[in-house]
Formats: sequence, structure tokens, C-alpha cells
Amino acid sequence: MIYRTPEYCKDFRCIADKCKDSCCKGWEIDIDEDTARYYDSVSGEFGKRLKENIRDGCFVLTEDERCPFLNKQGLCDIYTELGEDKLCRICSDHPRYFEWFDGLKEGGTGLCCEAAAELILSRPFSLSESDIPDEGAAGDYDEELFELIQSARGDILDIIGNEDIPLADALSKSLDIAAEVQESIDIPFPDNENDNCGNALNRIFGCFCELEPIDENWLPYIKGCADSFDTMPAYNNDTHIYLRRIAQYLVFRYLLKSVYDGEILGYTKFAAVSVIVIARLFRYSAVNSGCCTISDCAETAKNYSKETEYCEENMEKLLELFADEPFFSISALKKLLTEELS
Repeated sequence: MIYRTPEYCKDFRCIADKCKDSCCKGWEIDIDEDTARYYDSVSGEFGKRLKENIRDGCFVLTEDERCPFLNKQGLCDIYTELGEDKLCRICSDHPRYFEWFDGLKEGGTGLCCEAAAELILSRPFSLSESDIPDEGAAGDYDEELFELIQSARGDILDIIGNEDIPLADALSKSLDIAAEVQESIDIPFPDNENDNCGNALNRIFGCFCELEPIDENWLPYIKGCADSFDTMPAYNNDTHIYLRRIAQYLVFRYLLKSVYDGEILGYTKFAAVSVIVIARLFRYSAVNSGCCTISDCAETAKNYSKETEYCEENMEKLLELFADEPFFSISALKKLLTEELS
């Protein structure tokens, strides 16, 4: 089996107590069955503590929504008491993600982690492959469609990775490629074509404001951005490379999994819309702080990722909107990409 992953993933390291937005806070943490059985077998005082703080297969969060095993130093007591190999699967893997296909496993580090976000934004995108034992975890899918999507994704990554092609043009070409593949899946073609969408940017931000917020600070932040459109500084070309790398991350992570759900155009739209929204958030960050460093950009991208791709309900809602709303049509997005990234 081949394991394919972005080259930068080998350098990812959890920053533990130095993390300002710990994944051990504010998230419901499910415990896999094998680990749950092990925790139930632990004896002594720590075993008692484990049993008291696990309910219905999850850790019982504290009043301030911290994992009960996250200590005051920002470290995990399970890790320090029992060892790294005794973490539950989600804690061991996060922020890594994986997808399985026949003879192929793909993975990477997710943008919702601040250490991973800075890595994604700071490193050129390239892929590495290695041989691993067969894990046999692939679902059922159409092999011909898989080859078609994999080829299309390769073309899209090549186009976005070509810095001689303006990012707006690269993403527009990517939408066309995805649309061509989508036509082979859906008849009639599921896109509400219309580029005559007044206030498209405001309407897109309006949709994001209606999503279920994960962090209590997110909704005021994105509303504040939308209210500041008229006073924002011009688009900053210094952030251009960060947006390109975010697009590469999203295309790599999501397009191939569309062999299971048929959402290749939806996921490509997600990459394009994400670039549009994050570009505005970068500009809003510059309004608030007077500059937009790579750390500022990574923080913004991390927050966006947390509120979209790391909430299943929000991703499902966005994919529905991409198919239904005229301001998310291919032609409308192409027009907006040109306006926003120049």
C-alpha cells in the first residue's frame, strides 16, 4: 500500500503547553472502543480517575470545557501517567487526517491546529510517497471514477502550484476542471449559473454568519469583518502565497474523497470560497493589528478551518448552499475571485 502525504507533515510537532487554542478545550472527545476497554482495566487512583471522568464513550468536560485530563501546565495527564501509546485514537491522530482507497492511503495535518496551520502556510506544497503494510480500510467506490478524479486533482494541483498563473485564474480553471468531472456524475448538471449577483460577497459572508459557531468569538469576528468591507485596506500581495497554499491543502484533502460522495465540484468550490473569505479575513486582521504576519495569517486560517471543515453540520450546509445559491455558481465565483484577488 502507498502512503501519500504532503512533504511538510514529517516536520509537524504538537506544541503542547505552548498552544494558545488547545484541541483539549471545547471539543467533545470520543474514545474508541479498544482504548475504552484499556482505560476500564487501569487500576489504582488513576484508574479511578479515568472511570469518574468518562461517560457514554466520551471524556466529561469541565465547566470551562476543558478535557478533565488537561492539567494546569497545558499537558495531558494520560500521556504523562500512561504513555503516548495509551492515548485514544482521536487524541493520538489529531490534527492528522487520513483517507483510504484500494492500495492507497492519503493523509496530512489539518489546518485547524495552530502549529499545523503555520506549517501549511510557511512550506511549499509537495507530496511524498512511501510503502506501508496494507490496512484494508477502503470503502466501495467506482474505480473508473476514482482514476478520473485523481487525474483531475493532479491537474488542479499543478495549476494552483504554478505561481506564473494568477491565483484567481488558477482557481477559475480549477472550477472548470471540477465541473467537467461533475458532469460525468450528475445529470442534469447541479450548478445554478448566474454571475449577475449583486453584493455577492456580503451574501456569502451572510451564509457564514448563519453557520453553527464552534467558538463564541467567531460570530462577532466574522460579522465585524463583513461590517468593515468599505474601510478595509487593498488586497495585500504579501499574503498571496499563503492563500495559494491553503487552496492546495483543501484540494489535496478533499477532492479524492469525492469518489465516495460525488462532491468534486462542491469541494472545489469550497477551496475557492475559502480563499475568498480568508483573503478578506486577512485584510480585516490588518485593520485590527496594523499588519498581517504569517502568525496572524495562520491564526486566521486556523479559526476558519475550525468553524467550517471541522464541523460536519457546517460542511454539509455549505455543500448544499454551493449547489443551490446563485452567488455560489461557477460564474459568480470566477467574477468574485478576480475582484477579490487583485
